[in-house]
Amino acid sequence: MTDNYILTGAERQAELEVAKAAFFASGGRVVELETYRAAPLPPRGNRVDPETVLVRKRRQPRSTDRSQLRRSMEAP
Repeated sequence: MTDNYILTGAERQAELEVAKAAFFASGGRVVELETYRAAPLPPRGNRVDPETVLVRKRRQPRSTDRSQLRRSMEAP
């Protein structure tokens, strides 16, 4: 039993070989370039700028909290 992916891959490889031979026959040439060298990221600082720190949102008071606040405001 043969796998269809293997047959498809072999057919694709044959097509690529034909295209490669046509490229070189027409005068094409391969040029090797330098490898890409990624610059490392700068080191992170130990100090966190207070302006950039996220400020947490205050939670909304629940209905029980609101009722307690209302009662405390009404009490003399």
